Amino acid sequence: MTSSRRNLAFTIGFTILLVGAPTMVVLSSAQTGVDLPATEIFKKAREKYAGLTSYSDTGSTVSEINGTKLTTTFRVKLARPDLYLVEWEQAVHPTYRNQGAVWSAGEGDFLRLGNGTSKQKTRELGLASATGVSGSAAATIPGTFFRMNWGNQLGGAVAQSQKQPDGKAGGVDCYVFRSESRGRTTTLYIGKQDFLIRQLRTVTSSEAMKDALARAAKSHPEVSGSMTQSDPQGIVTTETHENIVVDQKFSKADFVPNDAGK
Repeated sequence: MTSSRRNLAFTIGFTILLVGAPTMVVLSSAQTGVDLPATEIFKKAREKYAGLTSYSDTGSTVSEINGTKLTTTFRVKLARPDLYLVEWEQAVHPTYRNQGAVWSAGEGDFLRLGNGTSKQKTRELGLASATGVSGSAAATIPGTFFRMNWGNQLGGAVAQSQKQPDGKAGGVDCYVFRSESRGRTTTLYIGKQDFLIRQLRTVTSSEAMKDALARAAKSHPEVSGSMTQSDPQGIVTTETHENIVVDQKFSKADFVPNDAGK
């Protein structure tokens, strides 16, 4: 793995974690055409997730920074009351993939980064620790499915929400919402037929990037030398969820990574 690709992955992970979390989608208020109002869309989406017994998908987060792309692929599996598995990998070099997982199969919460596995005190801490390195896959859908304060994309000031023109994500017709906060513009895509989150696109300004990296360097001086982006131009991340399956029957064993013992 080249040092530039390693530093890129490190920088993107810190930026997603520090700039984007914890964040709820807080939106604006006009709608176009004859359609459901924003409040009704969010109500139906919340009811949809609340009524699910299980959820699974695959997807990817593409992060672009200073003209370089980093793609994180992921798999998400969730079930009531508290079972979850999020696995991810990044091709940071032609001969090396950065892999990780966070999970609970009913006997505690665990996080694996590289070759090391650690037990987490709570589900929220485990998912939060995995958010940056997983391309936010450990936050967006788990936070919404479990209705956590952290990562829930359907919480926040829905009464102030504003709807954008409809669009598509992964070929699916979607309601589209946009928010701006702390130098970040977030666009949320909710499927028109199933009211499930299909995509989350975030544009972080260079000023917000600099602030996030400065805070990261201050909080973690032992790794500040790895942050080589002296003049970041901003970052664009597009997190897309596909192959969604709901209400599938799972056993607890389905929430243990195949290589959990490594």
